[in-house]
Amino acid sequence: MTETQRNKTAGQAQANFLPGDRIYLRRPTINDAERIFHWERDDEVWRYDLHRPFSNSMAQFLPVFERNYVRGNGRQFWFIIEDEKHIPIGTITYFNIDYRLGQVEIGLGLGDKNRWGKGYGPDAIRTLVKYLFSLPGLTRIYAETALANHPSRRAFAKANFVEVNQIYDPRSSGEPWVLLEIRKQRKDYFRE
Repeated sequence: MTETQRNKTAGQAQANFLPGDRIYLRRPTINDAERIFHWERDDEVWRYDLHRPFSNSMAQFLPVFERNYVRGNGRQFWFIIEDEKHIPIGTITYFNIDYRLGQVEIGLGLGDKNRWGKGYGPDAIRTLVKYLFSLPGLTRIYAETALANHPSRRAFAKANFVEVNQIYDPRSSGEPWVLLEIRKQRKDYFRE
């Protein structure tokens, strides 16, 4: 099986709904497009990431959204983060799956700024980590964030990630980034 076939199989087998302590993760639908488009265009939401996605119009955004978020491209898999009342507040994704090394990268984006700093990010991260560690062969989950992005670093720390290195993203302005990770053998994620 090729890496692309394996990734496609992993995406098809993925859960459509993952409950957390206070949040729910669900697969995106076309009905989420307008909200995601709004978040994508918000400079404050994207202030730490210079290579953010950007579409000039909803007409330009819709085909990209449907292809990447709803149908999936076989390499990156998205979830909508919903609060306790099932109101969408952000997205979380996993990508760069490498079964040879047993690792995958995740990314978090809380688009609803009224929910920042209220524990939704760490809950979403923990929920996705629990799911990913249930997949065979994955033993390491990592994330990269700007060194200056203290809210993101706190969210990952609250989800038991550790900062392992300072890195430089060649696509950024040259500012340092932080590599964070969690490994499967940590007992924190297997409290049932």
